[in-house]
Amino acid sequence: MNVLFLVNNTKISPNANGGASVYFSHLQLLAKLNYKVHVLLVDFQDGKKARLSSEVNSEYIQEIDGLYKEIQHFQVAQIHPKGMFNRIKTALFQPEKFEYFFVNSTNEEILKQYISKNNINLVWAEWRWTAILANYSKLNIPILYAHHDWEFKLRKLKSKLSFIQKFHLKQKKRVELNVVKSVYACVSASYTETQEIKDYGNKNALYIPLTYKKVELTKNDAKTPSIVHLGGMGTTANRIGLERFLEVCWKDLKEQIPNVTLKVIGNLKYASESLKKRLEDEQIQCLGFIENLQSELKPYDLHIIPWEYNTGTRTRIPLVFNYAQVLVSTKAAASCYPEIVHNQNSILCNDLSQMTTQLIDLYNNAEKRIFIGDNARKTFEENFTVEEQVEKLKKFFEMLNFE
Repeated sequence: MNVLFLVNNTKISPNANGGASVYFSHLQLLAKLNYKVHVLLVDFQDGKKARLSSEVNSEYIQEIDGLYKEIQHFQVAQIHPKGMFNRIKTALFQPEKFEYFFVNSTNEEILKQYISKNNINLVWAEWRWTAILANYSKLNIPILYAHHDWEFKLRKLKSKLSFIQKFHLKQKKRVELNVVKSVYACVSASYTETQEIKDYGNKNALYIPLTYKKVELTKNDAKTPSIVHLGGMGTTANRIGLERFLEVCWKDLKEQIPNVTLKVIGNLKYASESLKKRLEDEQIQCLGFIENLQSELKPYDLHIIPWEYNTGTRTRIPLVFNYAQVLVSTKAAASCYPEIVHNQNSILCNDLSQMTTQLIDLYNNAEKRIFIGDNARKTFEENFTVEEQVEKLKKFFEMLNFE
């Protein structure tokens, strides 16, 4: 089967960031099924001309050798509507064109020509914009939407919205919900959002968790555990979650555990000024982006996820389990994974105040840390590898008659 893999023009990697790890996991699954995968790196930069090119950023694809048949860069055309009347008309009757200027006949024609030339049987669209592009292009072949999160939910959490922003968000919600109902099928790495997709009207929805290659564990020789936060500040959940942790938990933790250390791994480029100020603490180590995580993710250290909402996919949870770390998360953040069980392979907290209490308890209880960490590693081996998930995807495709 020939699969067109539509993905944002960005790095595809298991370690670069959350989105990149989802792209990599899905591409690896398709390759494992021996499909002929044609990758289009879709560039949504503003421009009037659409163009296909073999000139791709080598940094974006250096980790995916052998996972695709061909790869190209697709610069889309962004066509802005002219005139106030046309703008109002599209807002009422074509919200996809009102909000997304890449929905147009120019891009549609390029996709159709590519599909015809390469005998594509299925379009696999990663994340929201590529799914919108494919869905409104009338491609006449099945489209599978690899759903990452709901924009209309996330946007409400970022900041207070003006009237105009609320209007645009309402329009985007119309488009988002129409896409999940219109495409042939969806996959999601969040169990709860898979159920939501079904509730919104698409019964062909599969929960398939994120997968990683099993790592060799390195010995942790430290006498006391570190607290670890992993993830770049470009992700809302990481940025807001870490700042909330420092605001609610950090002072009490330092009072109860005077020698406690927090390791912050990930790019701080998009951290707010208030967060940067909180990170100026002699007991906090800001390590930046780390390519090889084995040097820092040691078994039985305490790994926090202080995000307080059930949105999207916490892509690092399988990674935490892979390294036999002790996950300490809010219940809301971890609810996307049914494999997570409190007091067995993780510690789940009702709120951040309870997280403080749990961290203090775990810090002083090596036996419990080892029990949780070992069970986390076992859960990873049983659920979060390509080998464990590829058969599920194969059966899903057979059910949909994609074979």
